[in-house]
Amino acid sequence: MDINILAWIADHRTNFLTSLMSAITFAGSELFLIGVVCILYWCVSRKTGDRMLLTLFSGIVVNQYLKVIFCVPRPWVRSERVKVVPSAIEDATGYSFPSGHTANAVSTFGGVSRIDKFKKYSWIFWLIAILIGFSRMYLGVHTPQDVLVSLALGAVLVFVMEKLNHALQKNPALDIPISIVSIFLGAGLCLFAYLRPYPDENGLKISMDTFKLAGASVGIMIGWVLERRTVKFQIPGEFLKKAARFVGGLLIVLLIMKGFKSPLNALLGEMAGSFARYFLVGIAATYGWPLVFHKAKF
Repeated sequence: MDINILAWIADHRTNFLTSLMSAITFAGSELFLIGVVCILYWCVSRKTGDRMLLTLFSGIVVNQYLKVIFCVPRPWVRSERVKVVPSAIEDATGYSFPSGHTANAVSTFGGVSRIDKFKKYSWIFWLIAILIGFSRMYLGVHTPQDVLVSLALGAVLVFVMEKLNHALQKNPALDIPISIVSIFLGAGLCLFAYLRPYPDENGLKISMDTFKLAGASVGIMIGWVLERRTVKFQIPGEFLKKAARFVGGLLIVLLIMKGFKSPLNALLGEMAGSFARYFLVGIAATYGWPLVFHKAKF
């Protein structure tokens, strides 16, 4: 059934729709969503930033655990009838179920929809998340069940993490147990992915994204609690200060993501190097860069 749907979609592709869906799917990409979460965390609202970080972390960890548990091959691997759009393959790494792009999109845009000033437009943000999910099917890199499970799971996590964030705002000391549990979940994900017996000999290599995302999650949560306890930055009112925070921080994140890849992989190997690189991304975004702009007063 799922393969039939993807084959039907592929038969009805047009150049215009393919270009449109490729642009929509970018809104669920790692780089785009990092930018959205960072601007909210550094420049808009501490309360919103906390909720977004918790939602993004939970979405990443749950999604990656499910990928490693089920080890579902990508649609084009399962059937020759699925004609994947070649440009989409580069970002379609790891196992297929559930859809990481969709889960991250729901975590991010669903979280934005809960911001007070945006609540009356919440349907727009949920529509964006749904379109990102559909774009993954259109491009041939995910099946309907990959996307539907991620949509449902992401929606649940948005509301659960909102409740957790309300509790955190009332009792700030909850950040310590939250971070401890989160770090254990992230570290446990790496251990599980490494020790799990895979159904094929390439399973560990296919799961390499797990180590990258687990590293980011652990780094985010350590940096988050360190910042809350030692830095406590404030959101500035001036647009130029906000712009400096966003542009400078994004450049640092990109430098670590792209520039540290080869040196860390050569030094530690691809698995540990991926974990270390994204750990540095997470801790730089939540602690290192906030410490810099707090001390520099911008």
